[in-house]
Amino acid sequence: MTHIKTVTVSSKGQIVIPEDIRNELAISEGTQLVLLESGGKLILEKDSRVISKMKKLTDEELERMGWLLVAESSLSKDWLSKQEDDAWKNL
Repeated sequence: MTHIKTVTVSSKGQIVIPEDIRNELAISEGTQLVLLESGGKLILEKDSRVISKMKKLTDEELERMGWLLVAESSLSKDWLSKQEDDAWKNL
């Protein structure tokens, strides 16, 4: 089932997941969620679902993912800078 809801971000960056969706997905206090950003979209998934998906990956896919995470981590200080933003805004 697809739900369309509007949520508001608080001054602390928090959102509330509507009760009907929490109930349907069995999300309760303490449930661990993974937040993914992809193409300007935010995706929330239970950590157990992410772990389940990762267990289905081949060794090659896991290694590639690991290298991507290492590269992103090491380059993020350069990517997340005002100078980098300024360089790209006129392209």
